[in-house]
This record gives sequence, structure tokens and C-alpha cells, in this order.
Amino acid sequence: MKKLKISLFEFIVYILSGALALWGLTYVILGLFGQYLEIGSDQNVLAKANESFAKVFGLGFFGWGLIILAIAAVAAVIVLLIFSSKVDRENEKTVRRAQRIAQMEQEEAKLEQQDIIDAEVEPVEQPEEPQPEEQPVEEAPTEEEQVEQIDEAAEVSKLE
Repeated sequence: MKKLKISLFEFIVYILSGALALWGLTYVILGLFGQYLEIGSDQNVLAKANESFAKVFGLGFFGWGLIILAIAAVAAVIVLLIFSSKVDRENEKTVRRAQRIAQMEQEEAKLEQQDIIDAEVEPVEQPEEPQPEEQPVEEAPTEEEQVEQIDEAAEVSKLE
């Protein structure tokens, strides 16, 4: 199992937003009980506290409870978004590193395979077959030699 890394700041914000959400939930429950509790209005202490709270702060328990819950949820979501992008970047980094290492290992394996193949395949020396003796190739006479031959042939024909 992969070990979960969580920063101290993230941990503190989660605890604070949880406590804030619990506080808001308590206000919501108190507001609902004060409004819907079926006892006499003179004996309903929660209804009286809700009315006095509404006079001082403008909203009753239920309204303030919803506002506090919303603040806690927004704080937790913001921290989650910030740190999830950080974790995504780290995961992508490790995946890219693993891909590079795998590619390098494949290339090394191919080179090793090629070295093994090259070592196994040794050139076989074949006995040399006697080659037929080469006949000396007569070179074509140069222009000067041709002129001399023509001159000699002309002198021989004059003598005859």
C-alpha cells in the first residue's frame, strides 16, 4: 500500500474545517429543535434562545449554522484542490521517470541482445580455392606507340 503524504498545514486545515463544520451542524440542530419542539412556548428554552440570538446577530441558530457549514466546506474544498494538484504533479513526475527508466532498460536489453548475437555468430573461415592464373592483359598501345608502329610498317612497305 502506498504511504499517504500529507503536510502539516493541510492536516491543520482539515481539523479546523471539521471543527467548524461540527459547530455549524450544532447550530443547525439547535435551530431545528427550537423551532419544531412540541412543548409549550413558555417552556421552550431553545426557542427563546433562538429569538434572542436572532435579535443580536440578525439570524437565528439555523441561518448561522448554514453559513458556518458553508465556510467549512469551502475551506476544505480549497485545500483539497490545492494539494490534489500537487499530488497529481508528483504522480506524473514519477510516471515519467518510470517510463524513461523502462525505455533505457529496453535499449540496454537490445544492445545486450545484439552483443550476444554478435558474439555467438563467428565468421567461418572457408578454405581458399585455388584461383585460376590470370592471363596477362595486353594493354592497348598509346598513341605514340601506334604512330611508331605505323611508321615501321610504312618503312617495311617501302623496302619491299
